[in-house]
Amino acid sequence: MKFDKLRHDKSSIRNKLRKISTINSAVILLLCWLLLSSTSLLFIKNYEKRNLELIGSTLSTTLTAATVFADSYDARNKIERLGNEGMYASAKLVTRDQIVLVQWNAQQENTGWYSRMLREWIYLKPLNVHIIHADAAVGTLTLEGTVSGAVSFIRYSFMILTSGMLCVLLISLLLSEFLHRGMIATLRTITSSIHYVIHSGDFSLRIPGGPIREFQLFSDDLNSLLMEMQSLKASLMRDNLSLAAKALEDPLTGLANRSAFSARLTQLLEQQNAHERFALLFLDGDRFKSINDNWGHAAGDDVLKAIGSRLLSLASDQDLVARLGGDEFAVLVSSRASEEQLQQLMQSIHNVMLEKIVVADGMPITTSVTIGYAWSQRGDTVESILERADMDMYRNKRTNKA
Repeated sequence: MKFDKLRHDKSSIRNKLRKISTINSAVILLLCWLLLSSTSLLFIKNYEKRNLELIGSTLSTTLTAATVFADSYDARNKIERLGNEGMYASAKLVTRDQIVLVQWNAQQENTGWYSRMLREWIYLKPLNVHIIHADAAVGTLTLEGTVSGAVSFIRYSFMILTSGMLCVLLISLLLSEFLHRGMIATLRTITSSIHYVIHSGDFSLRIPGGPIREFQLFSDDLNSLLMEMQSLKASLMRDNLSLAAKALEDPLTGLANRSAFSARLTQLLEQQNAHERFALLFLDGDRFKSINDNWGHAAGDDVLKAIGSRLLSLASDQDLVARLGGDEFAVLVSSRASEEQLQQLMQSIHNVMLEKIVVADGMPITTSVTIGYAWSQRGDTVESILERADMDMYRNKRTNKA
């Protein structure tokens, strides 16, 4: 549909090429028409003049006796016979004594403006032929040429020439249209491919080449550009995925951050009607501030990374371990369905945390965490289950201090 509209668009390259071909062919054929017309007119002019001179020469010979003996009757018969055959428009025979023997004019000679103009152009002046007898001029024959034959010849010549030129123009336009078809088809393929890439965003498409060298180079350049854009798009998608992953990852421990934890917790709460219940473990580090004060923040970072690594080692693939911030951690437990299994997991966490942590300078540090937990309940929200787990953790922390 788009290319059908372009076909009738005056600004399309198809119509521009058609216009150029039409103007080019019309100008060339017009020049050829003028050249052939001028040649034809010059030819007919010379032909008519030579023909009239030949008629005058022949007629003067036959009129010698009539002129010598002043036989006007014989002279008129001879002049009228040739005149009626259309050899000339008028004839006048005068003796050397200035006696007019014959004055003849054609009865049906066309006297229109075109014929008069043509006669004046072909015959600048009447033809005067001397009638010679015994090496002496005995009279003068004056002839005015006729243009009736020339008018018909020029009319039909121009009609045939014009018709021929129009046929040549039509054939030239059809041939140009045929020759342009391949170029238009190649250009249409290129533009449709670009249109598809722009609207689909599919940079894997490659534009086929064509028989025209310039279009082949254009296609190669476009394909190179598409390859580069495809590479940039793939790189951008990888960067976006990496950024998306980093946005949900704790930069220090590599665990899920608070955003990822909240999203997973929301998902589990929305699905709790269709699945078994889950548990939320809330873990808070003990004496973490003293570790930072005594051994520095680098040692504190090593402790946090060790805690995260040990929690991951105890969690299953269905569970989610997250660092919420500072020395606070959380575990969403979906792999333990009973209270007994959950208590075993929390005891394992307590035991593994008692193992010494060797920080970067080789100093062994012992730490521990306080755990609070809450089982999911029907109608729970993120805030409600977090509040129960947090309250249980603080209750356990007060108990441990006591």
